[in-house]
Amino acid sequence: MTASCFAAIISIALFAVPARAQRDDFAALQAMSAADLGEAVPAGQLPQAKKYGVTYRLNGVLTVDGEDIRFNTADGRVFSLDMSLRKARRFDGETVNIRAKAIAADDMETLKVDEIALFDPAEHDIQLPPRQAKRRAAKVLAETKSGIEVENVRWLYDAEPSAGKFDWATAVIRPELVKKAYFVKKPFPPEWLAAHSLFVFTFEDGGLTDAAGNKASGLVLTIEAFLREGQVYDLKTGLKDRFGIVWLLTTWEDYVARTALNDKARLVPYEVRFPKARTEAMLREALRLASVNRDGEFYHTVTNNCTNNLLMLMNRVLPEKQRMRMWTIPYLVYNVRATMPVVVPGYLQGKGLLGPEMGTIDASNYPRPLD
Repeated sequence: MTASCFAAIISIALFAVPARAQRDDFAALQAMSAADLGEAVPAGQLPQAKKYGVTYRLNGVLTVDGEDIRFNTADGRVFSLDMSLRKARRFDGETVNIRAKAIAADDMETLKVDEIALFDPAEHDIQLPPRQAKRRAAKVLAETKSGIEVENVRWLYDAEPSAGKFDWATAVIRPELVKKAYFVKKPFPPEWLAAHSLFVFTFEDGGLTDAAGNKASGLVLTIEAFLREGQVYDLKTGLKDRFGIVWLLTTWEDYVARTALNDKARLVPYEVRFPKARTEAMLREALRLASVNRDGEFYHTVTNNCTNNLLMLMNRVLPEKQRMRMWTIPYLVYNVRATMPVVVPGYLQGKGLLGPEMGTIDASNYPRPLD
């Protein structure tokens, strides 16, 4: 691996990478510290991202009340804006388009404004192609003694999945019946750099059912680029504001069959070493955050992706001393070990949070249960 190749793909290394990372052993990247990055990048060249890492593009009405700046979207969301009060007063009461950043996917109350302009329908209300059929945004409908009712869980009702056909269910999830959580890696080319990550929660009998009483053994949380018709994901384009984001929920049976039979790919699971109460708490957090309205939010290869959001979920239920550092240089350079799927398992194993690799799941063995 050369520094120029790494820099072309991952924005952490849009800067020059230290010489010791310029070899085929990917462990060099795992070992990179803040000091290494400091050597590679003069301080004046570091990005001024501050603590905001999740990008939005939204239309809404800006209002100023004293020193408070509010932003209301048509779908009912309300944000506080971090921007010049003097500049905000120029747009008070106006419908505007903003490009802004939130701190993280679980901390979106305040948006730091990068760009603002009066709303122009010709420029800001463009009719976009529909979303691809394989992904839908989940929504928590109700939480009762019987469980958490969730709309838009992708289910598999046929013996084998069809590439272009997707079944959707309203499911009831009983967190108290969760058994274990698994961190699962799905490699894709180039495998020395790239993979997808997801969580799987497995259940005791009856822990995950649809409206007709059909049962599934596990629930997958997979955070993906919310692609539209005609879009194809790639790492480099994912560094730009090109793809929406979706916290997709599917059954384990659906996800593993599609991976093995349709994608001709494989999965590599690792057990998350959490006590049951912590696993249950993380499942509840996953359902809550999967139901958040993320219209206008962008997927980012490094700072808002399939992997760093899983670690963020883990951090929400871990004691403070066990939480992962998401930034190598606080709020300036993102932690490689917290965002890259090929590196994260080793990082989490080193912290005692993941068990060993459990082997490979592919077309030869996919029907076997995880537990």
